[in-house]
Amino acid sequence: MVHLTLKEKFAFKYIFSEGRVYQRWYGRFLSFGLDYGRLRRVVTRVPNWLNWCEQWTIEGDAVFKKAEEALDKGNRVQARALFHEAVGCYHAGQHVFFIDSNQKERTQEKARKSYQRAISLYDEKERPIRIDVPFNGVKIPGYLRLSTVPDSPLIIFVNGMDNIKEAEGNSHGNLFRQNGFNYFTFDGPGQGELWKDMKFDVKEYHNAVTAIINWFEQHPIYGMDMGRIGLIGFSLGGYLAPMCAAYDKRVKCVVGNSGLVFTGGLEGLKKLNPLWQRGVTYMTGCETLEHATAQFDWDIERDPGLNVPLLFYHAGKDEVMPSPKLHADKMMRWAKGEKTLHYYEKAEHCTMDYLDEVFPEIIDWFKNKLIERQG
Repeated sequence: MVHLTLKEKFAFKYIFSEGRVYQRWYGRFLSFGLDYGRLRRVVTRVPNWLNWCEQWTIEGDAVFKKAEEALDKGNRVQARALFHEAVGCYHAGQHVFFIDSNQKERTQEKARKSYQRAISLYDEKERPIRIDVPFNGVKIPGYLRLSTVPDSPLIIFVNGMDNIKEAEGNSHGNLFRQNGFNYFTFDGPGQGELWKDMKFDVKEYHNAVTAIINWFEQHPIYGMDMGRIGLIGFSLGGYLAPMCAAYDKRVKCVVGNSGLVFTGGLEGLKKLNPLWQRGVTYMTGCETLEHATAQFDWDIERDPGLNVPLLFYHAGKDEVMPSPKLHADKMMRWAKGEKTLHYYEKAEHCTMDYLDEVFPEIIDWFKNKLIERQG
């Protein structure tokens, strides 16, 4: 039985609905491959936020079954597409569903299994490569998408609070691979598959990214140019990616989108809405915000200065954090090298309603910094 505060009971019954919240997530869900018609059909079946994960998991199970039936008929292309669609359903279900970690983890595991079924149906040259990077007694799980162009740069995608490598990581990886980049997506401490073995601690996160770069340098079997590395992150990753780039000088440039660049300690965490407060305790494995504060407290201006090119986005209608312009301005003060801010006054969190403009621009920016300048 999930224990909810009175504030949470009110919010999850009256505030979290399509008209107030769900519609803000549509851009994100569509970006990792969910069909719009399916999205609307499932949302109409959700009577209350407490049923969100359950309804999406039911849908994912149905799509997974259709994928197996297609495979039994020899329809490999259809089966692969449906396995990916099932991943999207499961990911939507566990998305910010921090109120029940057991249910969230079960649905995530279904997403991981469906993704494995999907990529088993790729041709070998196109198939994402599973890589497990040793780190502090555990293994950081990830997937590498290899460019068809030899000696291409490496882009590392840094997850946010609720990304999983099998959803956004796959769809973003397709874009980068098509444009001449190698692309690695992973679940870091407190995220996705690694959550059960290692919880989030902001003081240690950059060491995980350094371990990944070290591993690729020590295993030069994929023909990548390790002198050209870029990082990218959305949401919490919009802070983590620039922060990690500041700590590891091998990173040549970085993109962040809607980063929470300071938390304000316990008082700041208490200003977050109940959903994100649950996310803080979930990622850190703590029972209360008070206990989680040590692992979830930062101010980017306390981090080492960033001296490589930065492209940063923020959104004026960002519902995740109070005063998004303060976060954007603080990021610009902190970055000491070449820097560009695109502030979308009318955009939602992670500029999800402007991704048709943002993603191509990000690709061009990385090409300019890591490919064309090198040429």
